[in-house]
Amino acid sequence: MRMRKWFKILFLILSIALLSGCWNREELPEKAFVMGIAINKPEPDKVKIMVQLFKPSQKTAGKGDTGNSFTNIESTGATTQEAIRDITLRLGRKTQWGHTRMIIIDERTAARNNLLSLLELFYRDHETRITTKVVIAKEDSADLLKEKPMIELTSSQQMNRMEEIANRFAGKVPNMTLLKLARDLKSETGNTIMPLMSKSSSNEMILIGSAAIHQGQFAGPLSSRQTQDLLMLRGQFRSGIVKVPCEANNNEKERKYESLEVQSVNSVMKPAIASDSLRVHYQVKVQGNISELQCTRLDTSSDETAYLHRIEELIQKRLLDTIKYTQSKEVDLLGIGNSIYRKHTRIWRQWKPDWDKRYAEAKFDIKVTVHIDNTLTMVGKPLFTK
Repeated sequence: MRMRKWFKILFLILSIALLSGCWNREELPEKAFVMGIAINKPEPDKVKIMVQLFKPSQKTAGKGDTGNSFTNIESTGATTQEAIRDITLRLGRKTQWGHTRMIIIDERTAARNNLLSLLELFYRDHETRITTKVVIAKEDSADLLKEKPMIELTSSQQMNRMEEIANRFAGKVPNMTLLKLARDLKSETGNTIMPLMSKSSSNEMILIGSAAIHQGQFAGPLSSRQTQDLLMLRGQFRSGIVKVPCEANNNEKERKYESLEVQSVNSVMKPAIASDSLRVHYQVKVQGNISELQCTRLDTSSDETAYLHRIEELIQKRLLDTIKYTQSKEVDLLGIGNSIYRKHTRIWRQWKPDWDKRYAEAKFDIKVTVHIDNTLTMVGKPLFTK
């Protein structure tokens, strides 16, 4: 018994010795934390990147560092990995990708290269988080990293928050991460929409809508209104504002608008296959509140019914117009092909080779139902009226 007890004690001591310490540890001064990266591929065998690194503040004698909290470094290589590794030649630190917030690709590069091929490194690297955001830049992607952030510490963090909050409250920007991008582009249709970012006239970063991605490449821009419509149809709309024009004046310059605050959208899509043709039925249920009235009075229940009918017709027309636009481009951004693949696999195998043309010729029926919870006040008319 005593011998067994000593063996147990010896085993515990050896176990503690083996578990202590970190054999592959790296000290913080050896790392450079990457917040964002801009990728540009001007030639097939040349990759140009700009990496944004977080720069910790230096405080001495009670005085803080008043400089930028980030620094940008450019590098070029035959591959993205080579360009990244060559950063150490100028920085003297190894880049760490666990805190990366944003990957930016310019339109021209996205139009010439398959996005999954371009981002191959970030899917394989063990440090990069699969939740890292990805956006398309209207201009040179590196220019966005050079902009000074309004509130956040770095421009990468600023862009990350812009995309997240705009998707949640404006409903005019899709939310795209490495994980979602791979899922969409590896689907049967290989299409999706990504946030599209540019610079305003005052050189401020701004989200201007979305980028249509067809077969893994940039296929053209979409306005913020078209993006809002697509998010509704895709079942990805969270909340936002729908502007409702007044009927009194048809003059666009003098027309007044009212606002409907949309709190939720429930969209159900059902493809119907008859012979060799396709008809798609949509049931769209919109729920929200009246946030602004300029010309409408809701004194009676019939007034409210007429107002709801007007909004339903407006949203229906918007959705159909956006669908027709995607059909004119022969790009299925609604995931209809993926739905047919899941429910009618045999038919999809026959339709897939010429799916773009079949989608362009498909017929659409949309029924919109709007439910208003309240008018956000006890008065069902514009407050400035008597």
